[in-house]
Amino acid sequence: MTLSHARRNQLIIAGVSSVLLAILWVIGDLPRSMHYALPFVIFALWIPAVLAHKQRDGGVRWNTLFGVLGIAVVIVVIRAVWLMGRS
Repeated sequence: MTLSHARRNQLIIAGVSSVLLAILWVIGDLPRSMHYALPFVIFALWIPAVLAHKQRDGGVRWNTLFGVLGIAVVIVVIRAVWLMGRS
């Protein structure tokens, strides 16, 4: 996969995910902490798409950062959905 294909895929994923999270943020009956966390999650989705050239280089530090960001995004989204399901 070339850099342009990787960047395009990441931009599509970040765009769709941002729209879905924004809808969740507006419609969801979430606690105040989740209302503060979701903007940071939406921002974190765009970091790998913007820095796709760093992923292509294969540096351990950058890949670790992107992996940690991905795990943090998944944790916050699962927590938000769980809180909505509990209500």
